Amino acid sequence: MERDELFEIVDAIMNKATDADVEVIIEALKRRGKSAGRGTFRGVDPGRLAKESAKALGSQMSYSVEGIRKMIQNFAVDVIRKEAPELNEEQISELLEAWVPDPGKGPEQPSLPPDVLLTMIQQFVSYSTGSMSATEQMELEHQIPDWQRKYWEKMPTGIRSVISLYVKGKIDADTCWERIYSDLDLD
Repeated sequence: MERDELFEIVDAIMNKATDADVEVIIEALKRRGKSAGRGTFRGVDPGRLAKESAKALGSQMSYSVEGIRKMIQNFAVDVIRKEAPELNEEQISELLEAWVPDPGKGPEQPSLPPDVLLTMIQQFVSYSTGSMSATEQMELEHQIPDWQRKYWEKMPTGIRSVISLYVKGKIDADTCWERIYSDLDLD
């Protein structure tokens, strides 16, 4: 800064600035003093600026994704209500969770190969519908204590929802197995 510029600034502060103007200048000088030596450039902290910019951009992106998700959910609810008016709100919510999962939960990938998971699902459904033999039940319980809970926890959320709807009699067996095979990418 040149000497003449400095004198003009000091003159403006001393002779022309109001008390409110002086308060603003004092606060600005305090901020500059706090940021001195912290990697600032001309009173601007690039690190802080980058963090604030990233946070703002991240919130805008998540808002956009959430907005699209809500729009898709609303469309799905309209279709469900039109095509299956007999379903209640809980059933609609289960279907929505299966069809339009929350991106915050992350993509859910089965931790087991699809064929192994399919066998577990078949056994679980067989047990849940009362069609599993007593011998098979005892054998599974002997080999894997508390197998029903363990199997359930290994199943993806969408498949759990489909099984729940089937066991409650809200969808038929063909629809259930078609959806399960589709979710597992099996033909």
